[in-house]
Amino acid sequence: MVALPDVSRILVIRYGRLGDLVLLIPALRGLRRRFPAAHISALADQRFAAALEMCSGVDRVIASDRIGMRDSPWWSGALSALRSAHELRKARYDLVIDFHGFQETNLLAWYSRAPWRIGLKRNEASYLPFCFNLDPVPEDQSLHVAERFDSLVETLGVSPGARDIRLEVPAENRATAERFLREMGMDGCPCLIGMNLGASAADKMWPAARFAALADRLADRFDPGVLFLCGPGEQDLLRQAESSLKTDRYALAGQLGLKDLAAVIGRCRLLVSNDSGPMHFGPALGVPTLGLFSLSDPLHYRPLGDRSRVVRRVPVEDIEVEEVFEQVVEMLVKSEE
Repeated sequence: MVALPDVSRILVIRYGRLGDLVLLIPALRGLRRRFPAAHISALADQRFAAALEMCSGVDRVIASDRIGMRDSPWWSGALSALRSAHELRKARYDLVIDFHGFQETNLLAWYSRAPWRIGLKRNEASYLPFCFNLDPVPEDQSLHVAERFDSLVETLGVSPGARDIRLEVPAENRATAERFLREMGMDGCPCLIGMNLGASAADKMWPAARFAALADRLADRFDPGVLFLCGPGEQDLLRQAESSLKTDRYALAGQLGLKDLAAVIGRCRLLVSNDSGPMHFGPALGVPTLGLFSLSDPLHYRPLGDRSRVVRRVPVEDIEVEEVFEQVVEMLVKSEE
């Protein structure tokens, strides 16, 4: 364990995908327990930064337009990167923690001039040892991603304790979710089931028609309201599901911001999701979650929480509707106990 003097300003760095940021939240809450009076800032990709804004363990979220910098002319991107790095230096952080472990983030930690700097060591090629003055924490690829993040803060004296995965959705977004459900005729539905159709790659997506078949099977037994979800650019998945449906007790949601999406998922009794970022919203909002996996190993990316389950087949099309239906029925029955 590293013994640190008084730390009043902390910066954590984690770019990456939505799911990574949700899985970072237990480590951030651990930092808050360890340094209760510190001001904690988090640097994240602006596309997903809203997820960390729902964590009370963070005082400020710094959203970085990494895609914009990448796609702009080289000189413009370089100037933007330098301006961002200079702003971090001006903040005078006492402790910088690099949860990403890329050369880019290593250099940001170094440039901050923070008295204490520590980071995940992904591999020899990407790790720049001169950027840090605390011993690196090797990234153990055998662990779940959340456990890898935990291992880094535990070296700073954070007690593992119970993993706190809570997201806190703002009241205005919960109100937006209620209006949406009311407009869809589902505000009074006692059994609202969310189905997340999208994923980052086609070979991680259970066919939309299978989700529709699952909804029809559930309609025969539970008379649920089914909410089909997807992300930006995935609206075609909603159309595919809708064209296969027999039940008329459903709604399509494909244009929700991250906080509104979290609010809607939080209203569900159960979430069935492809292996994707929104899958992790379920456990973080107390919703039993069934994750559908193919190429990714659930050992590393499974939804957290003791009420979550996974089904895995490679390819993903080998997951049968009946198998998912049986899991969902068990989970719904258990949720009533």
